[in-house]
Amino acid sequence: MRFSYIVLAFGILLLALAGYDELRGKTHAPSGGGGRYAILSPSHEIITKASKPEEFHNAMVYCWSRSLLFLLAGVIVYTIEKGLEKSDPMSSDSDENIDEELRKDELAGEVKKEEEQRKHPEL
Repeated sequence: MRFSYIVLAFGILLLALAGYDELRGKTHAPSGGGGRYAILSPSHEIITKASKPEEFHNAMVYCWSRSLLFLLAGVIVYTIEKGLEKSDPMSSDSDENIDEELRKDELAGEVKKEEEQRKHPEL
């Protein structure tokens, strides 16, 4: 399975969770410890829109930014994987493209030979 699909799915999940938190008006505060898994794990403090609107807004900006960054990373990794797949000689896609290019080249070569024979029948 492609890594980009996993990152994209995770970004979509985070985006949906951020939307859900925005709708219900309640979210977890971002973890401020900066520990090993600080990006993925929120703190246990719950912030509500009614009690602390400024902190809620800041926490939601963090949630939206994190999810959009994961989506962007997934798109970038996907484009890199597609580029590598096109340049891979062992890929099935490259075989199909090469076969069609060779057929076109062979047909063009045959047409040139026939034209040369028509112009110079003694050869």
